Amino acid sequence: MKRSVSRRIGVVMVGLLAATGLSMSSAQQAGAATISVPFVCAFNAPSLAASYDLGITNYSVTMTAPEVSDAGSAISVTYDFPSVNASLPFAITGAQVRAEPTIDIRKQSGSALFNATGTGATGSSTTISIGGSVSAPMPVTINVPTTTGAGAPTTFVAGDKLEFVPALFKYTFVAADDANLVGAQVACTPQTSTSYGARTTIAGVLPASPSSNCSAQTGDTTGGAGCATDQIVRLSVLQGQLTQRTYTNSTSTSGSTDGSGTTTPVLGTSNANNNATSVNLGTITSPLAPAPISGTLNDITVSDTRGGSYGWSLTATLTNFTSATGKSMAKSTLTATPGCATATNITAWDYSAPSKAVISGFDSSLVAPGQAAGSSAQSFSGTVSLCTKNTDENLTTGTTGGVYNVTSALTLTVPAFQSADRYTATMTITLA
Repeated sequence: MKRSVSRRIGVVMVGLLAATGLSMSSAQQAGAATISVPFVCAFNAPSLAASYDLGITNYSVTMTAPEVSDAGSAISVTYDFPSVNASLPFAITGAQVRAEPTIDIRKQSGSALFNATGTGATGSSTTISIGGSVSAPMPVTINVPTTTGAGAPTTFVAGDKLEFVPALFKYTFVAADDANLVGAQVACTPQTSTSYGARTTIAGVLPASPSSNCSAQTGDTTGGAGCATDQIVRLSVLQGQLTQRTYTNSTSTSGSTDGSGTTTPVLGTSNANNNATSVNLGTITSPLAPAPISGTLNDITVSDTRGGSYGWSLTATLTNFTSATGKSMAKSTLTATPGCATATNITAWDYSAPSKAVISGFDSSLVAPGQAAGSSAQSFSGTVSLCTKNTDENLTTGTTGGVYNVTSALTLTVPAFQSADRYTATMTITLA
């Protein structure tokens, strides 16, 4: 479930100026992990020593795997794909076509362990006309071995997180009437590199019939194997929250003065933030040419304890600067250059604490990677991206959870001859 959290921060600046793939053909089943990948396809006739660029790009294919599979159970990964409009340069008569998809199997974010190929059923004999479509039975299922390859000693055990990454798949022509075209293929490869595939977690298997009692020995005997009973231990970890909290950053503004003591002709502004919901850009005299002022957004901490595989984004919007007397300054005069980093053991702030406090026992190695700050010098003429977190998981926890610290430098460029007044804008920061 995605939660959306917004905070409103007043931005104040004053001066004597006053200033301031794959598309499934049927509905996805619950409990399945899917990935959509664009492929590019080409036609190859090895007997003719000829190949043809079919001009097929962004051919969308869907691969589906179970989200959870019991240890020792077979894992089935299914390809679902439409027919290929092959735009063949000549007709193929009496052809039967089968689909042969391949996947790479690997531990999550690790190197490939091995690959597996599935062969779909052969289609009925047909004539594929020039520019006609090549179709095959769909979907095609690949049964993944429960070990990491023939003869390999490693098996998939409870706790393993596997990724099934789309690789080559091909349509092969079978028993064509024209012997020169036997074995001809439409081969399709992923158009872009795929960092992640459909993900499956290997779960443990409960005893089919747990026993509560047994007899270890009978008669006048002792020793031997003894006997064992079963206790099934259960635990539920409830889903937490996606939260943000702002902490005061009192770094002095550069390019303006502290005008907080000024009362006439306009009310002056401090050039340092004095609380977690105000950004003070100071006081400046109306300039002869555009004049930049550099300030700092209050520090923001994002905490994610939802316990799943979720991303999030932190964005900001701004109203135009206005004064009590009706004067204004465009919001585009303010830009942001954000930073976003995973919290360390000494910078992980406890969202629930009444004031800034480090989370007791925090382990930074358990924070998921994949956070990225927005680009530099983003104008508030539109929505500003402060930080985004993708669905990369921590390899130990298997979740996208963590604590992240977001900062941002601000630059406001005061227009030449700006009217003297005290200007205020409202910045809304949204976590979604």
